[in-house]
Amino acid sequence: MRNFSPYTYDFYIRKTREMIKYFNKPFEEVTIDELRDFLFKHLLLERKVADNTVNHYNSVIRFVEEVTLDKLINKKQLPMRKLKKKVFKVLTREELSTFFNCVDSYKFKTIFMLVYGSGLRIGEVTNLHISDIDSKSMRTV
Repeated sequence: MRNFSPYTYDFYIRKTREMIKYFNKPFEEVTIDELRDFLFKHLLLERKVADNTVNHYNSVIRFVEEVTLDKLINKKQLPMRKLKKKVFKVLTREELSTFFNCVDSYKFKTIFMLVYGSGLRIGEVTNLHISDIDSKSMRTV
């Protein structure tokens, strides 16, 4: 009903199964303290995953608890991790030229140039159709 992408749907299913296996009991019986320990002790301290990954698991927990199980949870007890701002490296013209010149296939060179020039995500590129491109203005519609 929320029109999740297939990737989100699969991710939520996989992570829910992983947590059920971790807790070794039905999700309905898992307490808020156990969820907190999972997020912060297990994921952060033991597995040493990134804050963004913890937030992904937290989103799955909130969805399962609130939507699937129809339980009200106090989000203050399961806070999202504050993310560090990333500064992305921008390639120089020479680096871009070197990269594009290394690609022999015209098809793949076009795909890489489109992705870089438009900032499309992988899922957006894989679902792109010729009709999505306005060839007169050389823009995606």
